[in-house]
Amino acid sequence: MECISISHKTASSAERQKCYISKERAEELLEKLRRGAIEKDTDAAGGMEGGGKQAQCVLLSTCNRTEIYAQNAFGQWEEILADLVGENVEWVRRLARRYQGRKAIRHLFQVTCGMESMVIGEDEILGQVRDAYMRSQKAGCTGYEMNTIFQAALSCAKRVKTQTSLSKTSVSVATLAASEVFRFLAVRKEKNKADSGTQMESGERPEPTANTVLVIGSTGQMGSLICKDLLSREGIRILATTRSHQEMLQSGNPRIKNVDYQDRYAYFEEADVILSATSSPHITVTAGQAAAAMKTVKDRLFVDIAMPPDMDEAVGNMEHCRLVTLDDIKQVAQENNRRKQRSLVDAKEILEEELEKVCKVLCFHGFTQKNPHWQEVYGACTAEKLLYLLRDELDSASFEAVLGVLEEESLSREAFLSERADAYKDRNGNGRTQGAVHEGLS
Repeated sequence: MECISISHKTASSAERQKCYISKERAEELLEKLRRGAIEKDTDAAGGMEGGGKQAQCVLLSTCNRTEIYAQNAFGQWEEILADLVGENVEWVRRLARRYQGRKAIRHLFQVTCGMESMVIGEDEILGQVRDAYMRSQKAGCTGYEMNTIFQAALSCAKRVKTQTSLSKTSVSVATLAASEVFRFLAVRKEKNKADSGTQMESGERPEPTANTVLVIGSTGQMGSLICKDLLSREGIRILATTRSHQEMLQSGNPRIKNVDYQDRYAYFEEADVILSATSSPHITVTAGQAAAAMKTVKDRLFVDIAMPPDMDEAVGNMEHCRLVTLDDIKQVAQENNRRKQRSLVDAKEILEEELEKVCKVLCFHGFTQKNPHWQEVYGACTAEKLLYLLRDELDSASFEAVLGVLEEESLSREAFLSERADAYKDRNGNGRTQGAVHEGLS
């Protein structure tokens, strides 16, 4: 397996936006691949189980990474990705990291476990990897190798999640975005207190402070998580945009009001925070319409955690407005990542154990595929001959490991036979010899 990866570690948000592959586009590409419509360097050696010419492939694209796991990936998929983004191959190669064989498998494990995420230990990536894998499997673009590797990666991530603290008190892009909202409202509250004191001294009556957050894309995966985090704090009211009655946020919480997406600008005046987390390819907030909608002069926070971005960059240049983007979230995430280093060490130990297991499975499968009659061939080989062969071909450490396994197996078998022999004696008396006992057991 090979992998090309463009992520937050190698590319800016604008560059990642160019490389983003939507679910619909991914399905279209996989269907073309399945039908053989994409003809690059695929061949039978890189084909599906059963010898077909379609390469095994999984496309993973999130707000922070676009990755292609495939056979014959480097030349083939760099060209395909370049065509998709409207850039030359050199542009893709400048941003992409390449992984092959065991390194590619390790990288997938690290990604799935949240070790490569902008926010280390985030939960969302596990579901995103699972969805990407299931999409390829449904399209008929996975075979034995991809199925084995991705299932092992998902299993490893679950083990890391339950046996380490890497994902405990999980901090994700969603929770960091909510924290930005909380921080802004807290600062504004203190500022209002100071202003209130000045107004009371002058005899003016301060206006009540409103904590209203307009969430655009509230029913999506990221939007729903943010709404949940926001509702964990008292004093916050949410205006949740919906495009249809079926998409309404069904929380039952009186602090949530569903509003029509088409009327979103009508609520900018009362909103203190405007947050957008849609999967739309179009801009959801333009600076011109936002400025026209906001009559009252007050500090407002705009948060855009969508990929591609939802908000016009000029929003951040408007008076009394601050724009927080994914790049800003990345800086906040770095401090969180430093606090998780101990858990990361524990997670890496689990990862290496699981990686070793799956590599052995793939190695043995490859051997049996190349040698379909291996049982008949090696069945006639004596244990003594096999041991001498291993002694001559393996390095000392590997040969010692083989002998250690055989010794453990021998001791285990002796203990088993001894236990069975004692049980046999109890049933039949103690006059039988050890050889007779073994004969009786056999």
